[in-house]
Amino acid sequence: MNSLYSMWIAILSGLLVSVDALFIGVSLGSQKKCKYWHVLVINAFLIGLCLLGYLLGIWIGERVDIELDIVIGITFILLGIWTIVSYFIMEQRRAKKRAICMQKAVQSGAEVMAACCTITDKKQKFLSKETLLTGIFMSIEAMFITIGLTLVLEVSTVFIPLTVGLAHFAYATATFFLAKHLRRLPPIVGPIVAGLSLVAYGILAFFL
Repeated sequence: MNSLYSMWIAILSGLLVSVDALFIGVSLGSQKKCKYWHVLVINAFLIGLCLLGYLLGIWIGERVDIELDIVIGITFILLGIWTIVSYFIMEQRRAKKRAICMQKAVQSGAEVMAACCTITDKKQKFLSKETLLTGIFMSIEAMFITIGLTLVLEVSTVFIPLTVGLAHFAYATATFFLAKHLRRLPPIVGPIVAGLSLVAYGILAFFL
C-alpha cells in the first residue's frame, strides 16, 4: 500500500512541476513558423532526456551525498532566469537585423516592399532558431525536473520520467493550439511566465 501511495505521489509531483510546459507551449504556438510536428519532435526528444534524467538521478542518489534542496532550488532558479534573459537577447538580435535590413534598403534605393520581404525572410529564419532553442531548453529543463524528483522522492519508479515527459507533451500541445487560435496573445507571455514559474519552483524547493 505504501508503494502504491509513493507511486501516486511521484505521478502527482510530475504533473505539478511540469506545469511550466503550458507557457512554453504558448511560446511555441505564438511563432508563426512553428508547426505542430515541431512540438512532436521536441517532445520525443524530451521524453528520451527524461528517461536519461531518471537514470542519472538514481546514479547520483546512490553515489553522491549532497544537499538536494539547495542544488535543485538553484538549478530551477537559474533555468528560469535563463529562459527570460535568452528571450530578450534573441529579441534584441532580431531588432538589430531589422535595422540593418532597413538601412541597406534605404541606401540602395530599393522599394519598401522589397525591404519588407527581406525583413520577413530574416524574421522567419530567426523564428526557426527560436523554435529550436525553445525545444532544447524545454527538454533540458524536463530532464533536470526528472533528476530532481528521482532524488527527492522516496520511491524510484519509471512513472517519474514518463509522467514528466507525457505531462510536458500534453500541456505544450494544449497551449500550442490555444496560442495558434488566439493570435493576439503576445509571444513574450510564454517565456516570461515559464521563467517565473521555474524561479518559483526553485524558491519553493528551499522550503519544501
